[in-house]
Amino acid sequence: MYISTTHNNIKANIPNILVKILITLNQNGSKPILVGGCVRDTFLNIQNKDFDIEVFNISSFDKLQSILETFGSVKLVGKSFGVLILNVDGYSFDFALPRTEKKVGNNHTDFEVISDSTLSFEQAAIRRDFTVNAIGYDYFEDTFLDPFNGIKDLENKVLRHINDETFVEDSLRVYRAIQFASRFDFKICDDTKELCKKIVDENQLSFLAKERVFEELNKMFLKSSKPSIGLEYLKELGVLKYFKELENLINCEQDKEYHPEGDVWIHTLMTVDELAKIIRKEKIADEYRKLILFYGILCHDLGKPFCTKEINGKITSYKHESLGIEPTTSFLSKLTNEKKFIETVCSLERGLGYAQVRVSPDSR
Repeated sequence: MYISTTHNNIKANIPNILVKILITLNQNGSKPILVGGCVRDTFLNIQNKDFDIEVFNISSFDKLQSILETFGSVKLVGKSFGVLILNVDGYSFDFALPRTEKKVGNNHTDFEVISDSTLSFEQAAIRRDFTVNAIGYDYFEDTFLDPFNGIKDLENKVLRHINDETFVEDSLRVYRAIQFASRFDFKICDDTKELCKKIVDENQLSFLAKERVFEELNKMFLKSSKPSIGLEYLKELGVLKYFKELENLINCEQDKEYHPEGDVWIHTLMTVDELAKIIRKEKIADEYRKLILFYGILCHDLGKPFCTKEINGKITSYKHESLGIEPTTSFLSKLTNEKKFIETVCSLERGLGYAQVRVSPDSR
């Protein structure tokens, strides 16, 4: 499916340096196509400094590398994947050969990858996760390539997988679905949710490296106006079985006088969204600082399930601030090995707990 860039007044915004690179590649007989997030974000009116380009009809990977090196230093990500990164003029450009992938093991590196620059755009795009990420832009034809109706899904704010068979081969896509839905306030379509649940039920998430999971959750927090959307999808898709520390917050009661909003899970979702508002208002730019704050607020009541009880008709959670250190450490250790990060979040978690005590002692 091919759609003109005049569609709904959408116009692809390409940096001048990238235009020069595209022209050079074209002059050498290849067909470069912009793909992925940079095209999707054009329709969402989101500024982007990271661009992915698939290069079709080029004779070899080495030729692609030699052309790109005339513009700056090129980093080889992996020749087997056919990916080169060129950083120039403050932009990051990822160049790749079209490829097919086949899962041959449980780990995220266990894929048989075959690069083939003679593939059609649709053949190459079928390996992608969601329709909204499978839209291409042909600079020379000034045309969007949309073989899976991703533009329609963008307009309807729907996240939909492309292919049943290829989707389930990469279990990280469950987390990607969650963070995309959260970032863009999209609904995950029912068929895609069922596939995500299938991946979770078959325990495929257990094979993921913690660093990859951490990266997706970080995107959810850093790029969402309402991170609670993603957290609710973690719950709905069954992912919280891997994070019992969070799952324990569900149905953990609070005193209605101080917490009329509901249980600790609902309270935590509300505080995370409130923090997102504060960060935007205060224009906090340091991503590491923002992550400390997000994980601190996410974990600030993890101790409550261990001490919540009813005393004299009131629901109390005495000492939850100190009891929260162990589950916070346990939870964060499933995401990262960075001891300083974990220690800092634990310190913040305990401080937030004590602050809550001072504000409303009976709500403990």
